[in-house]
Amino acid sequence: MNRESRIRKRKKRFLLVFVISIIVLTFFLHRQITKGVFTPLIKGVYYHVETEEKAVALTFEVVWEPGNTSEILNILDRYRISSTFFLTGAWIRKHPDIAREIVMRGHEIGQHSYAHKNLTEMNDEELAEDFKKMSETLQEELNLQTNLFRPPYGELDQRVFTYAQERGYATVVWSINPHDWQNPGKDEIISRIMQQLHNGAIILLHTNSAETVEALPIILQKLHLQGYKVLTFSELVQCSKK
Repeated sequence: MNRESRIRKRKKRFLLVFVISIIVLTFFLHRQITKGVFTPLIKGVYYHVETEEKAVALTFEVVWEPGNTSEILNILDRYRISSTFFLTGAWIRKHPDIAREIVMRGHEIGQHSYAHKNLTEMNDEELAEDFKKMSETLQEELNLQTNLFRPPYGELDQRVFTYAQERGYATVVWSINPHDWQNPGKDEIISRIMQQLHNGAIILLHTNSAETVEALPIILQKLHLQGYKVLTFSELVQCSKK
């Protein structure tokens, strides 16, 4: 074997090792990126639901005013979909008629704090006051209570989780977040959801984004074509592995 042949062989060997290294690195990076979806940071928090069924929960955060809540409700009606809406107390006080419309159309309600402040930064008295004001708002404006809780911004620590759990709340976060509130474009919102799709996913959307309104019908159609049921969070829990 001449010198040029040996050099070519070494180059091929080096290239093969390089390609294999890239594949292995990509695999481990992918696992690291998706680990949060399947490994809850706090035991007992719902980041997703363990199920073998092709089913997902569609959840909406209702915070900024007045948003496109009415348009979203009309789309959900058109596709006969019930979803879970996490409302803030301050929003309910400002828009009680829209909040009642969400309930009247058969959607599930969760509490999303009173004023959408980071609960982990509150002391115990402030945390208790926030939950109290939220409970009073739900009772006075909507004549209901809920056992579902989602912390603002998804910010959660053991203290806040334990406080909610001791009062009968299930803490619901998410496993798919397309960051629709940033208005990245209708197609990007759709792509981010479909690329991360998995059984038992909890999908996070916001009612303030016009691009969410544009994307929602296509998302629902694609989920249907792939055989996924779109449920409320509580319905999805009923599909969980026993």
